[in-house]
Amino acid sequence: MLLVTVLLTGCSGGGNAPPPSADPPVPQSSTPHAPKTPETTPDPSPVIEYVGKTKVLTLGDTEIRATRNEIGISVACNIKNTTDRTHDIKVTVSVGNGSDWVTTNNFEFQKVAAGQTASETTVMGASFEGELPDDPKIYVDSVIFS
Repeated sequence: MLLVTVLLTGCSGGGNAPPPSADPPVPQSSTPHAPKTPETTPDPSPVIEYVGKTKVLTLGDTEIRATRNEIGISVACNIKNTTDRTHDIKVTVSVGNGSDWVTTNNFEFQKVAAGQTASETTVMGASFEGELPDDPKIYVDSVIFS
């Protein structure tokens, strides 16, 4: 309260007031418990490893394994639900050769319990007419929890 009184008294003076400052005043929060802005965590960076002929891409709690075989590229999607409740999880994955061919698949996991890992495997690129890459490019296009 004293601060407010001094400011009002200082502003009411006629010719003895100091010249205005070049810097605008910094607003102060009047609420002692103002909510803090949540810190944003950067998106995780993908980690790529090889287990024999299998390429393994790990992005956060999502792991994609891709292995070329005689009929296409076998792709396994594993995702862990690290939240504290059950979720439906949709993971969109694209696999390609990095230049002129790409195929996309949606892995849809229903009711994944908290702390559990869901897995699904499919063959991608079986209808591609041409040479499939031995070292396919793997992209996690999206991971959606609902």
